[in-house]
Amino acid sequence: MLEPAPKDTLQVVFLDVGQGDSALVVFPNGKTMLIDGGETDQGRRLVQKLQQLGVKQIDWLVATHPHSDHIGGLIQVLKSLPVLEIWDIAMPFESPVYRDFLLAARAAKTPDGKRPAFRKVRSGLKLQPVPNISVSVLAPREPLLSGTRSDPNNNSIVMRIDAPGGSLLFTGDIEREGRQRLYDARANLGTDVLKVSHHGAANGTDKAFLNRVNPRVAVISVGAGNRYGHPHKETLALLQGKRVYRTDLQGDIIMRLGADKKLQVATTRSTPARQSADEKTTRPPLTSAVVGSRNSKVYHTPECSQLPKPENQVRFRSAQEAEKAGYRPHACVEGE
Repeated sequence: MLEPAPKDTLQVVFLDVGQGDSALVVFPNGKTMLIDGGETDQGRRLVQKLQQLGVKQIDWLVATHPHSDHIGGLIQVLKSLPVLEIWDIAMPFESPVYRDFLLAARAAKTPDGKRPAFRKVRSGLKLQPVPNISVSVLAPREPLLSGTRSDPNNNSIVMRIDAPGGSLLFTGDIEREGRQRLYDARANLGTDVLKVSHHGAANGTDKAFLNRVNPRVAVISVGAGNRYGHPHKETLALLQGKRVYRTDLQGDIIMRLGADKKLQVATTRSTPARQSADEKTTRPPLTSAVVGSRNSKVYHTPECSQLPKPENQVRFRSAQEAEKAGYRPHACVEGE
């Protein structure tokens, strides 16, 4: 069962919101930062978890990027709790969930009934919630990346939290191009705790990145039995030798850094962390119908917000059928 953090302790709770991301940071002075919120259907459950932790308001609500598995649950949070400031990358993105998120952000209230500040976040932003703890935004930076496999993923907010005795790196869903930008900017990546990018997808982590970060502990926010096969076996192989925690196996993951400067980890389920690093995972086949594009030779899920024009669509009974015809998966098939 989740419990409020002890006094003078930095607490970070990686919340089990199924196939999505959400983490609550509670600073020693009681101020709170909520990073992402899972899918829309997780919203009420997320609010209940926050209330269970004694959260009465969100000081900083962070949407790392506009995909539904990161911002959907934040809509209910914005409707249910006072929020002081909203962080967003503010990139053009057409989707019903992002539209609803922006509407909820405009209608949200601070504790004194005003509209929360809405901040377009870029690298270089720094925050010091308490004197000895800092939050540093490392990405995205201008101009935003375009033309990548997934521009929203690669323009995710990436930030680190530095506290006495430990540091944490939050990576959103960045992929290869986003990682390269961090290298080019000589970002400070070395950290104790890594929130693994893109739910453990192979495109979210590679050896070069892990060599730079060199975490002692890795956290994968992922849904049990998800159809994308996250976390991918390639990522788990790279993480062998690290302490790995997964929300699908261990539920909510609570990390605390206190006056003794030691990292304490507890989970709401008792699956051993070491087991998760060695577990073999394969991606299950996508057997439902998909929609291909004659021009790009890419196939999409029928619900994808970036479907080709009707005259360019090719219908397939399954992903396997599309791939046999020479089509490759769009980002919506790999998982947003």
